[in-house]
Amino acid sequence: MMKKKINLELVLPFAFLMVLFLIFSIMNGKAFFSIHNINTIIDTMIPLCIGGYGMVFVISQGSIDMSSGSNLAFSATLGAILAQWLGSFTLLPLCILIGAVVGLINGFLVSRFKVSSMMVTLAQLIILRSLVVVLSNGDVIFVKPSILKLNRWGAKSLIFILATVAAIYLFEFSKMGFASKSMGENEVVCSYVGLKTKWIKTLAFMISGAFAGLAAIMTVARIGGVDPNMGSSFELQVMLAVFVGGVPVSGGSKSGIYKIIIGALLFSILQSGLVLSDVSSEMVELIQGLLLLIMVGVILKANKMTTAKTLKE
Repeated sequence: MMKKKINLELVLPFAFLMVLFLIFSIMNGKAFFSIHNINTIIDTMIPLCIGGYGMVFVISQGSIDMSSGSNLAFSATLGAILAQWLGSFTLLPLCILIGAVVGLINGFLVSRFKVSSMMVTLAQLIILRSLVVVLSNGDVIFVKPSILKLNRWGAKSLIFILATVAAIYLFEFSKMGFASKSMGENEVVCSYVGLKTKWIKTLAFMISGAFAGLAAIMTVARIGGVDPNMGSSFELQVMLAVFVGGVPVSGGSKSGIYKIIIGALLFSILQSGLVLSDVSSEMVELIQGLLLLIMVGVILKANKMTTAKTLKE
């Protein structure tokens, strides 16, 4: 009889998720399964998933978007200011549009001028953070109560489901998703066979920016306004969720939307479990960093082992 091969890169994220779930459920008992804690996990998970849905288009091509957190803050700040004049109902489309425009600028610079995506988006991070402080004068901008309705279970569930369906369609079943994964495997070959790699790369950053804008409105609805510091470290959390979920750092065909959901849930459970365990905020960040580093390292090792076995066969 032939032995069934276990695909470690698929199994490990689920294994890490189950281990964390068991550890924190034993340590915290009923508190871990309380309605409040479940809401906290979901509220942490939704923005990470939405941000990851956009970023996976960029990562699958072998690039990176370091500006999604500052894009989130900038989209929320400028959108909130414009919505005061245009009406609160415009805040949602404004945030998405502003985020997409920021992504367009990133994509144009990366694709047309052949500048490293890390350098472009890192510079954009600094620029947008400065603009947020200037636009808000360093103060909190409160939004109208009608915006807070988006944080109700029905509204945020609907937005999350629609965002997930759109991401799955675009990444798994459209030409855009196929082209992005193909570019991650070999961009030179893609250009030779006729793919418009510059336009595809620009569009990927636009999609990343648009999803960052959607995450912005979800954050605004949850906290009730725009804080100049909102979105800090958001891009790092999204990237960790993406990579812990099993998306390869180099991108390619092994990227997938379901991996982002697993990674975001894993990150949210880890953060919630550490807080429930009365771990100090400083230690939470330290433990998060160490555990996530170990997880990413193990998953990357599993990816390399799987690739090596495939090549041998």
